[in-house]
Amino acid sequence: MSKQQTVTSDDLNELLNEVHTFRSECDNLSEGSPGIGLIDKLQEMRDKLENHTSFSNVDPTTLTSLEILSGPLRLISDKKQEIEDLGSAEIPGCLLIDATRSLISLVRGHVATVTEAGCRILINILLLRVVSVCPGVNIIPEFPVPRTTFNSKDGKCSFSGVVDFLVTKIPTPYTEYLLGNPSEALRDPGSIEGPIMSNIFKAKRDRILDGLSQATVTAASYCQSHGLSVIRGVITSGEQWMFFMYKRHTDGTGQVLHSPEYSLGSNLEDLTFVLGLLRDSIENATNFNLAFFTTA
Repeated sequence: MSKQQTVTSDDLNELLNEVHTFRSECDNLSEGSPGIGLIDKLQEMRDKLENHTSFSNVDPTTLTSLEILSGPLRLISDKKQEIEDLGSAEIPGCLLIDATRSLISLVRGHVATVTEAGCRILINILLLRVVSVCPGVNIIPEFPVPRTTFNSKDGKCSFSGVVDFLVTKIPTPYTEYLLGNPSEALRDPGSIEGPIMSNIFKAKRDRILDGLSQATVTAASYCQSHGLSVIRGVITSGEQWMFFMYKRHTDGTGQVLHSPEYSLGSNLEDLTFVLGLLRDSIENATNFNLAFFTTA
């Protein structure tokens, strides 16, 4: 009796890639044709075999399966003034700190931030303030991260989804190219001369700590697909801010380190503090060395 062969997700991936190639070479293959349906069905079968999950469905058990450890980032207490100075620093033409305060107050008074869309309006103000004082920094909302496969303790699994905000720093001559087609520009960074750094942002209406697992797997996927060993990120409701750093190990496992939650304050008394941490995170997005936190 012949031995029964098992079809794996890798086998199906290979077949699916061949069908995609065939599809791209067929000019007459239109929407609704049998060929399209075949591709969709193969994609569905691959998801079942490979245990595919979108970022939005990730939970803390996923980190355990991927062998991603977590730990704290502790603020260095005597650095607070330096952080506030960084957050309040201004350059000609930037969004002034007083104008930033006025815009936040306007949102607080007239926007329903109990919704995620409302939260994003508040997040946008702080991001625009930091962008205005950091040349070469750009905001890419809803950046898609393609399917990324990991070898977990429970077998092969994959993830995909969108980054709520990808904040990317590149040499200023390439800004128009990046903003015109972000996916293409970041898929082939070799076409850009100079350093590229990106920061992951997760928007969460409330209970921002609950977004840490999703943000971590997003960061891990981005690191793997872009060959990075470190990336920093932020989880925020606009009012509450948490900063994290993901480190990818050579064996495929990883570690996420995260700060406590910081609030803007009812009277925005901690606005410059949050802006300083935000600016540091963006300007050192792929730097392992921490200026304001310790892991000890």
